[in-house]
Amino acid sequence: MPKVAIIMINYKTYADRFLKDSYESLVKINYPKDSFRIYVVDNVTSPETRTRIKELAPEATVVPSDGNGWGHANNVGAKKAIKEGFDDYFYFVNMDTKFDPECLNESLKAAQSDPKIGIVQSKLLLHPPINGEYMLNSKGNSLTFLGFGYCAGDGKKDDAGSEVTDIVTAAGAGILVPKKVFLEAGLCDESYFMYHDDIELSFKIKLLGYRVVLAPKSVVYHKHEFGRSVRQIYSMERNRFRFMLEFYKWPTLVLIFPAFVFMELGMLPYSLINNWFLTKLKAYGYFLSPKGLSQVFAKRKEIQKMRKISDRQMLRGIVGIIDFQQIENPVLKYIANPIFNLYWKLASRLIVW
Repeated sequence: MPKVAIIMINYKTYADRFLKDSYESLVKINYPKDSFRIYVVDNVTSPETRTRIKELAPEATVVPSDGNGWGHANNVGAKKAIKEGFDDYFYFVNMDTKFDPECLNESLKAAQSDPKIGIVQSKLLLHPPINGEYMLNSKGNSLTFLGFGYCAGDGKKDDAGSEVTDIVTAAGAGILVPKKVFLEAGLCDESYFMYHDDIELSFKIKLLGYRVVLAPKSVVYHKHEFGRSVRQIYSMERNRFRFMLEFYKWPTLVLIFPAFVFMELGMLPYSLINNWFLTKLKAYGYFLSPKGLSQVFAKRKEIQKMRKISDRQMLRGIVGIIDFQQIENPVLKYIANPIFNLYWKLASRLIVW
């Protein structure tokens, strides 16, 4: 049986809020006990958090980390698992989750069905159920050509079916990655810190020629809490710009530039009304600093070197609209979405490189 490291992240009080339910469901999964190991990476570690994790998850391996961020913790956990030999696959999961007993088996079945599969995402269902019915959180994530990512199907009825299907990008709350692919992709980019980090990993793996898929029979229940702080908005905006600059070929960037300018001009008054105008300017400022810009172009060089597919292939499934109930508003629905959807339909036909 493949040796699997199940890697989850604690940050300060996460363990108190979520670890008991998550851990108790994980130890009951239908998989040989000697073939998987649970690693809890304790970001911004302290003696108190380490002790609390051991109380709540006595059989888990606690991995102290003085750093922070999703990518950093996943890398730390994977390196620890490699040293201990639980490294055929890494199952990166959120702590605010509960697991169906067959989640790992079904993810592995999908991964082993095709050697070109590089990421398998579990289907994420919102927990708790509403009137006894579990609604979708993510059946894969959607991505617009301007870099906005959102959960596909969030809050809607589960229509994911039962067949393994290709998706645009994987939601990082439950993804299985073979060790070979993870190392070939250069691990997670820790500088993304939060937001777009799972998109960054998904697209690196795509550029290497691998598939990113959803395994609908692998079910993870997600206690998703949607919220945005000023710090989160900065990371989302900075990383959205970074993603496009690092992954798109130059002709693609030129092609979408008019739409990008139009979008940014529309977002500035919106950011002013909602009190994150200065945060928006700070995100722009990252790319005006020599240090920030040099880091982006250095990363771009690395990304483009690993490319084995065209932009046309890489951007397959990318959309022109944002269809996410948490941020719906009339301007988005009736003005922005129709305009950008039409722009992308026309522009995408021109991408032959």
